[in-house]
Amino acid sequence: MVVTFIVPLPTALYSLLAQWNVFLFFFGMMLIAAIADLAGFFDWAGTLAAAASRGSGRLLLLNVFVVGILISTFLSNDATALILTPVVYAIVTRLGLPVLPYLFATTFIADTASMTLPISNPINILMIERLKPSLGTYASHLLLASLLVIVINVAVFAFVFRRTTARRFRFDWRPALKEAVPDARFFRSTGIALALIASLYVTASAERWPLGLVATAGGLGLALIARLHGRLAIPRVRQHVSGSLFLFIAGLFILVRGVEDTGLTAALVGGLAQLVHGPVTAVVVGIAGTTIGANLINNVPMMLVVLSGLPGTHLAAGVQQPFVFGALVGADLGPNLTPVGSLSTMLWLLIVRRRGIDVSTLDYLRLGALVTPGMLLGAAITLALTFR
Repeated sequence: MVVTFIVPLPTALYSLLAQWNVFLFFFGMMLIAAIADLAGFFDWAGTLAAAASRGSGRLLLLNVFVVGILISTFLSNDATALILTPVVYAIVTRLGLPVLPYLFATTFIADTASMTLPISNPINILMIERLKPSLGTYASHLLLASLLVIVINVAVFAFVFRRTTARRFRFDWRPALKEAVPDARFFRSTGIALALIASLYVTASAERWPLGLVATAGGLGLALIARLHGRLAIPRVRQHVSGSLFLFIAGLFILVRGVEDTGLTAALVGGLAQLVHGPVTAVVVGIAGTTIGANLINNVPMMLVVLSGLPGTHLAAGVQQPFVFGALVGADLGPNLTPVGSLSTMLWLLIVRRRGIDVSTLDYLRLGALVTPGMLLGAAITLALTFR
């Protein structure tokens, strides 16, 4: 786009600077996850989940979901994929249980729980940046739908893997907890800071403060805590802060800007808008459009396409909000259908394959086809009812 002058270099740079909040959010979340990992927070959570399962493979699956929900809600779905996946793999293999049900749980719940709060998915930040809804407005439309789809996800997995997880295991959790937390004082300080950051997220969402600033300030604060405890390992932090991810996101912003300047985004979103004849159809069209688009081009560029093309649609005030919230639901939940729908799933797939686990596209599609349609239907009905 830049080399062919479709997007002039000054325009490209301006487009990236305009998204400073998103970049800061990514940086802050990666830094927070890195320091929490140094403190043993994720290993502690995984060990606690195994201990609370009381030797039941089925209860362990439920507990993996619980940990995944908490991490996705307060640290984003990408953190769940990057951090929880290797922890779950280590624990499950240690217990001698089949790994796939538990690993699938980490990636599915990462996206399923990613619309609970504005901070739960970076694409939520994109929508918040553009439309600036209040936290109350966001929660009134999406919180109940989020809780419902989480229940659906857990219920379907419990049924599908009822035989595979029907195993008992023995687990001595006391030495495992000591191993997970190398420095108790550092761990406690980090835990208190994480609780404070979570409360600041909620406050920032309510007051419409830039969430990127909160994430970055929280990450730097945690880094300072690690430094004071003598635990700031720069090489391990660098493993979490990925420069290539920033290049990927920057490329998407410039790519969508180029497509927008050609009028394609306006035409695409305008075509969807023509199918809208009221709040209910706006929700359905928004969900269907981004679900299909996310599984074709990934959910981040798809949401960017919707937001960039929205001003040219001239949707009435009564249907624009249902359409955008529906589009967000499709972009958050729809990627569960295929392994290429979201960045978190792609990261998860890379992690599990590095550990020698072969997850084929067909395997993922089969499970996605069982789980995703029911979640999308439930979310569509619940969301539509909030606009009646």
